[in-house]
Amino acid sequence: MDLNEEQRGILEGSRGPYLAKCMRWLVEWGEVMGAERLIGVDNTHALLPVPNQMARGASAETIEKYMEDLREACAHKTAPGCYCTLHVAFVTFDEVDLPENEPDALRMQKELADMGAEAGFIPTFTCAPYLVGNVPLIGEICAWTESSAVVYANTILGARTTRHGTESAIAASLLGWVPEFGVLLDENRKGSLRIEVTAELDHPTDWGALGYFAGKLAGLGIPVFNGARRPSQDEAKQLCAALATSGGVTMAHVVGATPEAPTIEAAFQGETPETFELFDEEKLKKTYLSLQNYTGDEIDTVILGCPHASIREIAEIAALLKGQKVAQGVRLWINAARGTKGNAEAMGYAQTIAEAGGFILCDTCPTNMRIPARRIVTHGFKQAHYARGMSDAEVIIAKTEPCIQAAITGKWSGNE
Repeated sequence: MDLNEEQRGILEGSRGPYLAKCMRWLVEWGEVMGAERLIGVDNTHALLPVPNQMARGASAETIEKYMEDLREACAHKTAPGCYCTLHVAFVTFDEVDLPENEPDALRMQKELADMGAEAGFIPTFTCAPYLVGNVPLIGEICAWTESSAVVYANTILGARTTRHGTESAIAASLLGWVPEFGVLLDENRKGSLRIEVTAELDHPTDWGALGYFAGKLAGLGIPVFNGARRPSQDEAKQLCAALATSGGVTMAHVVGATPEAPTIEAAFQGETPETFELFDEEKLKKTYLSLQNYTGDEIDTVILGCPHASIREIAEIAALLKGQKVAQGVRLWINAARGTKGNAEAMGYAQTIAEAGGFILCDTCPTNMRIPARRIVTHGFKQAHYARGMSDAEVIIAKTEPCIQAAITGKWSGNE
């Protein structure tokens, strides 16, 4: 890898052993991926999570070593000029009576949050940073964790980020560089799979179905959606989350919406394939059914806001709950960034939801916390997919209104 004098000096220890380790992470990663150089990074979205239920079986010594590494990271300052936010934690800072919100983990997470803020990390604790102010411009180089946010940044915002994990995003935040490979390069942002959309997509969950369908086909490729209208922010959020769930997608093109894809020819950089996959009404229905595995109609948990809910989604939920009560024995969780919850409180939505028996959960999500459930209803394909894979719960996926009706009645009606 071609390093400049400053980069080579850091690698050799000019700024201390921890930043040398960070530089080694980036250089070794870049060499494996065929990068020729490091380039400046404008924006990061990093993880500083304290392991709790996600680290079952890990020894106390292993967890303490992990914590020491994160404390050491937070002892340094983020790179000048780099906008750095934080991904979700595995606990919530809210006072909730849940054994999954472990006191020791909560104490350590608060410690890291304070240290991270001192280091320059903005404590957004969300999987959807673009909802709370982290909106990079077209062409900006980013280092984002959270696969759904990565796809959103590349596809909807026109920013450029490869998929990052904890170590690489922290290293990029502190050093201000990333290895240049993958979708950071023009030639690697070319579409690889054409999907013609004829199905009527009238709800964000329908867009999630499109993403879940396409992710399975695309794998690590770049699907191009032709024939669909321009999605709303909430629709795009569900599309991108599902793409990164069923496949290893880093970006997609929605013709007419993606900044680099005003036309299908532009999406494929002039080489539009004649063959295509069709997403019609039948495939829309089959995609919904592919994740349903419920064997009864009584439900105990409704989870909304995966990725984290926008203020528009919370407004819709509050309107559906106004004057209603969540059924006894049913938990209604709406996941949102703390900034979004603050707006919901100011606008009266949070009070309406609370009066109905619902709860806006910040900083994390029930799946990350491994909250036990027997039968979950959700409107997010990502939540449905991982709830099935990370728990023994049965899953029902539907649009928002029937999800709320299930919370009120305690039963699933069977309507989409």
